[in-house]
Amino acid sequence: MTTSQITCFGELLIDMISSNTGSLVASKSFLKKFGGAPGNTASGLAKLGVPVSFIGKVGNDPFGTFLKASLDKYGVDTKGLVISKTDRTTLAFVSLTATGERDFYFFKGAHDTIQPTEVTLPPTTSIFHFGSLTQISVNANKTTEKLMTEARAQGAILSYDPNVRESLWGDLQRARLIILDTAKKVDMLKVNEIEAHLLSEVNDIPHAAEKLYTKNLDIVVITNGEHGCYYKTAKYEGTIPAIKVNVVDTTGAGDAFNAGFIYGLYKAKKRASELSKEELELILHRAVVIGSLTTTKKGAVTAFPNNKDIEKHVGR
Repeated sequence: MTTSQITCFGELLIDMISSNTGSLVASKSFLKKFGGAPGNTASGLAKLGVPVSFIGKVGNDPFGTFLKASLDKYGVDTKGLVISKTDRTTLAFVSLTATGERDFYFFKGAHDTIQPTEVTLPPTTSIFHFGSLTQISVNANKTTEKLMTEARAQGAILSYDPNVRESLWGDLQRARLIILDTAKKVDMLKVNEIEAHLLSEVNDIPHAAEKLYTKNLDIVVITNGEHGCYYKTAKYEGTIPAIKVNVVDTTGAGDAFNAGFIYGLYKAKKRASELSKEELELILHRAVVIGSLTTTKKGAVTAFPNNKDIEKHVGR
């Protein structure tokens, strides 16, 4: 019997992280780190020990070579990774402010040029996870639509984390319209509190979740930093508190949360809508722990906690 797997699709890039705190203008030097939200999530899933593939596009350059080697090292299947001979690997310059938030500047590259003819969803995919950055350009958006269509045809769960970056979208109203339309075609929608406000135009998180929830969705999850997350399904809703940690870098915390949540559903072999309230909250609690622990070190994947640390904080 063929084992099912998780497939992540989207941007794979280099996070160039400033060596000093402050704005990018004040940066003195940068540290090269593996990055890109779907790539981070794929790597986190592999570290948790489940089969995962990654579909994306990088340049045939030192940065693309580094990213592919990193995925291979973590145990991610990279047969779906396209190596471009003409486009450079995307770079993201990241500076951490005094409060641990991030200042971004992007040099768009190969991820933005991925073509529908270059990709095919693995037929064993049971969960398909993706973001919105491949929906910005026309061709990459067509590629996203193709993979979504294949995932639905295979009966896979569609997991969507828009991960909005204003500097890449430019037009936030266009981003809002595309993301809300996509949310009507997926099973799981995860946003952070800022994105929840942008998309719902409501400040209160429970009310934002209610406005974002539509009948096609199994679940809406709104992550909220040190406050944990809020979730809503057709039957249940509630808050999962975060654990107290010393925050060093918030980069990749949401991606780590995604890895933890998707891992829980994969192991349960159920949709979120098929879980009891207790089962769902146990999975979400573990995901919150993983996201919280990731903030205690610099970087995203390199800060992902090991199973021993996770279980120590899960406490169950």
